[in-house]
Amino acid sequence: LKPLFVALQHLSPHLCLFPTLLSTYICLTMTGAGSVGVAVAAAATAGLAAGWFISQQQTEKPKLVLVAVSGTIEDGFELRKNINYPGGANATFIGWALCRGAKMFFDVKDVGSRERDDRVPHRVNPAMVLTGNASDANQYALYLVDERACLVALLGEPRYLSMAPDVLRIDIEDARTSPEVRQLAKAVAKNDGLDPTNLKQCAVMAVITTYKSQRFVPAPPVEVRDDGTQVTWFRGSLAKFANLQDGVAPSSQEWNKAVAEALGKADKELIESKAKGAVANGGHAPGTTDDSIYCSGSQHPLRLSRRWLPSEFNALAAAAEIGARAG
Repeated sequence: LKPLFVALQHLSPHLCLFPTLLSTYICLTMTGAGSVGVAVAAAATAGLAAGWFISQQQTEKPKLVLVAVSGTIEDGFELRKNINYPGGANATFIGWALCRGAKMFFDVKDVGSRERDDRVPHRVNPAMVLTGNASDANQYALYLVDERACLVALLGEPRYLSMAPDVLRIDIEDARTSPEVRQLAKAVAKNDGLDPTNLKQCAVMAVITTYKSQRFVPAPPVEVRDDGTQVTWFRGSLAKFANLQDGVAPSSQEWNKAVAEALGKADKELIESKAKGAVANGGHAPGTTDDSIYCSGSQHPLRLSRRWLPSEFNALAAAAEIGARAG
């Protein structure tokens, strides 16, 4: 009956008595009507077992995933809590991971954009642009995250940002990749039946940008290597952008003030540059891109990117007079 019980878990919860009724029928058939007491006892046992099996299937614990992030959801910044899941697992920092082919920019929000909040003028997110150039490298923070938190975080991501499961590779032998990340990658390889001896790279789900906006300004590298590699790192690059000295703590009053001033200056330069018909900071040539066609500026549209309870969606569907209903 196991295949039947597995199928039942996908049906309405009101069918939970079906295993007991089916078991009663089977037992009555096998024992005859004169052994109703035995049949009922056997049916009750079978029904309880079926209910336990179905409940086990329905209460499977959410799994955890590894995500490479850059920005204010890293340790030490104000939005770190955003990658925890309420009532679930808190995100766990594993270590640092150097990934190549991604160049960091800071997204300077324009007036009226959904995410601009002048009460927190220091808040800025990095945008990792995929360049196809191995000399562009970024030091990501690798976290172990409740899989449900990924969707919640994704729905609240800054404009243009997304999560890609395998576009970026961790250079596990790089000096900026933590030993813990290196050892974990090799353990996963060994568990998958692969030889970890010569493992040099591995794929990871990472936050990247889907588009290069004209409001992006390049983040200064924290390291320039002899081979031409330029390494960015959110905390270090933002400190250089704001001309902060070593030792100033993120989210401190001094940090926030300096970052806010640097962003204000960049915003002014972007506005002046646009007025002159040019694109600042080595961006696209005038007229080749149009940020306004995306959900980005002051004319941002209604967002359907949200979470609903089944009852909430069904109420909306009824109001909209459409047939779709949440199960």
